Amino acid sequence: MKKKKDKPMFQQLYSPEKKTVSFLTSQIVFFFFLASIGGFLWEVLIFLFKDGIFRNRGFLYGPWLPVYGTGAVLFYLLLGKPLQHISYSESVKKHHPVTIFFLTMLIGTLLELGIGYLLDKVWGLRYWDYHGFFLNFRGYICLASALGFGIAGTIWICFLSGFITRLWLKIPRPMRNIINIILLLIFVADCVTALIVPNVGKGITFS
Repeated sequence: MKKKKDKPMFQQLYSPEKKTVSFLTSQIVFFFFLASIGGFLWEVLIFLFKDGIFRNRGFLYGPWLPVYGTGAVLFYLLLGKPLQHISYSESVKKHHPVTIFFLTMLIGTLLELGIGYLLDKVWGLRYWDYHGFFLNFRGYICLASALGFGIAGTIWICFLSGFITRLWLKIPRPMRNIINIILLLIFVADCVTALIVPNVGKGITFS
């Protein structure tokens, strides 16, 4: 009698490569840059729509805002169950979307508060200022921003992260490594430059 192979659904959908920690590292680096670039484009479009002028937003000079990338990575690591996915657990217990909404709202708000406070106190710079917004705290955070984190985090965890992972897996491993290495080298050079001479100016900083 032929023994029936009982494979978890996740294993059927994804390559065995996903068992490795190296894949998780590659995935996290890619997620960071994807979200950082996406956040940059989002803010540039907002200012382009409001003022009709391109603003190179953020502390860095490149087309990325690390606060978005850091948030996306934290959301995925804490709420996306990546370690269970790697081990091909028979049943990956997922958080309810409502739970994800409130948790990402909390995590994102704390992250924004911490980064905003650090930039203000260390460099004397504000790259966002929520003074005048409803339920703001010293201009670092506000209710509207928190809700934005909750909505974006829910979409990211429940829909986009899995879809993007499948696309990432379709790229040959050597090419994925090359992409990540090039992005990291450019990012490090940008960070070194910005630490010496931060990106400032009208529409970029508020102080």
